Amino acid sequence: MRVTEKAAAILILALSTWAIIMSAASSFQGYAANRVLRVELGSGADALNEAVRGTAPDGIQCNIQIVIRNTHMDYVFILLYWLTFMSLAVLAGRMGERLMATCAALLISGTALSDLLENGAILTAMRVRPFPEAVAVDISEFAQWKWTFFFLASILLGLAVALNRRVSRIRRQSGMLFIASGVCGLLGIVRYRVSLEYSLRMTDIGVLLFAGALVLTLWKIYHSLKDHSGVGHFDRIHAHA
Repeated sequence: MRVTEKAAAILILALSTWAIIMSAASSFQGYAANRVLRVELGSGADALNEAVRGTAPDGIQCNIQIVIRNTHMDYVFILLYWLTFMSLAVLAGRMGERLMATCAALLISGTALSDLLENGAILTAMRVRPFPEAVAVDISEFAQWKWTFFFLASILLGLAVALNRRVSRIRRQSGMLFIASGVCGLLGIVRYRVSLEYSLRMTDIGVLLFAGALVLTLWKIYHSLKDHSGVGHFDRIHAHA
């Protein structure tokens, strides 16, 4: 299990680093909140136009290029979050909750597949002006499934951790954060056609809570590996004595 913990820690750090790089590379021209999420959940060509709107004459074309670059970078992000989630699911399964961990792994695989299809639709839309209405609808449909699978996977992973009485208090707290992330995210996604702003806000909260759960998980893994290393060092000293 130590190998799995080390792999999970490395993947969480890699995922966080790549997320920061993607954010830094997404410097849109003009101010508008949640441009990428608007592209995903906008449900129409008007939402795509709003997402890439700029203030300078070349602002729209500049923002379109940023969306394309962000989408290409997202392929690496998909691989990283899939591997990270799978490592955490394996870890949860080895701690005893195999059924929920397996279901979480299947759901995150569905998330990654939907994300790949969504990226293909985004790249198609960004290369055609005016934006095709049908492709915009496809993007939102793939995004709906992606986020639904993701937040359901987060809930099941959280349950696999939080319901295990043999784990530490910090692990249970991280499990509760995973659950809260999934609940908040699903509350937003089910209303993305009714109130886009509400959906964007709740999705942001869900992602933020998920990030908090990853930080707690990383903290616990660090202390677990540190304690194990200390015990191993003590045993080696005792053996040589």
